[in-house]
Amino acid sequence: MDVLLVRLRFPFYSVARRSFQVRASLILPSPSALKGALAKGIVLLRGSSGESLDEVAKKVLGEIDEKLVDARAVGVAPLSPLVKTAFLLKRLRNLEPVKDKKKLKTKDDWERAMTKSDAMRREYVFTRELLVAYTFRDLSEEEKELYLKAAMLIDVLGDTESLATVVWAGFARPENRGAPLAFYVPYGEVSKLLSRKVRDGGAVKVFTEKMLVSPDYGSRREKTEETFYVPLEERRKRRVVYYQRTPKVPEVERSIEADGEVLGIWVPGN
Repeated sequence: MDVLLVRLRFPFYSVARRSFQVRASLILPSPSALKGALAKGIVLLRGSSGESLDEVAKKVLGEIDEKLVDARAVGVAPLSPLVKTAFLLKRLRNLEPVKDKKKLKTKDDWERAMTKSDAMRREYVFTRELLVAYTFRDLSEEEKELYLKAAMLIDVLGDTESLATVVWAGFARPENRGAPLAFYVPYGEVSKLLSRKVRDGGAVKVFTEKMLVSPDYGSRREKTEETFYVPLEERRKRRVVYYQRTPKVPEVERSIEADGEVLGIWVPGN
């Protein structure tokens, strides 16, 4: 197994089941957003070969899924809080084509048509950095180089305003060393660990989110969602509600080291 770690820096981000219109954001980016961001980087490296963007995206996503074991591990790094805030977002739509030019008879009609805009309420998560982990199997050196370059091209994670900067990216191998779980994981896979910790007299914080597993790129097929256990806890400072990593988590058998910190990571099958 090889884990591609990507440290991303943000002003803020908004990731929802749909990336447009009025939405409440997930606390952490979904697996579908992570896969889509990596697929976009590969498309930028290779080009589109005259196909539609959706067709290219589906093809690249299929290639990624052949080697990708897990793109569901995202943790907060460093220990900075996550704060949700909703605000009114105004977008200019100047690049959209004018559908019925025959109705534009006066100068004012043309000015209104060429300066279209809309406004909507959207929820964003404010934090400094996230650490993203992509777990692969049986990668060749050429594939490692491709995925690393693609990761370095990630510039958006979520909707179009969720600008991201890659601070660092590189491969690491999970070690057989126990550590507290730091990344999110499907709830069904860790429910026994959570129950065992409680039985042994330990405390756990259970926070879950329902997330889309893979991008659909306009497909009409049923979208695959899964409930994930997120090792965060909600806290309050006066009127401000925020989220941060909690120490009240189960210990897992595998871990990776990033910036001197040992982070427990769930590898399917361990």
